[in-house]
Amino acid sequence: MQKIHAVLLSICVSMCSLAGCLGGNEEISDDLFPSFETVADDGNTYSLDSTNGPFIAIFSAEWCDNPCHSTMHNIWEYQEGLQVYVFSTDPDENPRNISLSDWKESADNYDDEYDENGQIADEGVTLDTYKFMKGHDVGLEIGIDRPGHVLFVNSENVITYDHKGILDDQGLIQEKWEEASA
Repeated sequence: MQKIHAVLLSICVSMCSLAGCLGGNEEISDDLFPSFETVADDGNTYSLDSTNGPFIAIFSAEWCDNPCHSTMHNIWEYQEGLQVYVFSTDPDENPRNISLSDWKESADNYDDEYDENGQIADEGVTLDTYKFMKGHDVGLEIGIDRPGHVLFVNSENVITYDHKGILDDQGLIQEKWEEASA
């Protein structure tokens, strides 16, 4: 009986840790996006001062494939080329031996289709304008410590919307992008 209780407790704890990934809690925010300066997957340094206009900040992690990759692709499908920064909430450097460039490649490959020989039959989209970077400290400054948040940020660096969980509603993406861009 104790083993059953231990297993159930373990399952409950695991489910609670995924709440940010799976939930659909949305909220409006008036917080400022914190200052940051970090090197991204392309080897360039990005900072809050280098952002140009509104942007989207996705808080994910190197090891989070789905629903994180699905959210990234849903935003791309709404409008490719948006200014998107993908921040890792994992404090470890190269967690699970996944580098920033490996992480971006994995996200890019999410929608690729392969033939029976393992060759790419349809490459899908390439998230070429997205910047993948470490962001544990940035996330902590605004209360984010795990994957599963998408923030829309206006040109004054005000967080206009915080979406928790998978973001797959094209109408909502459009609405929140237009609000951040106004």
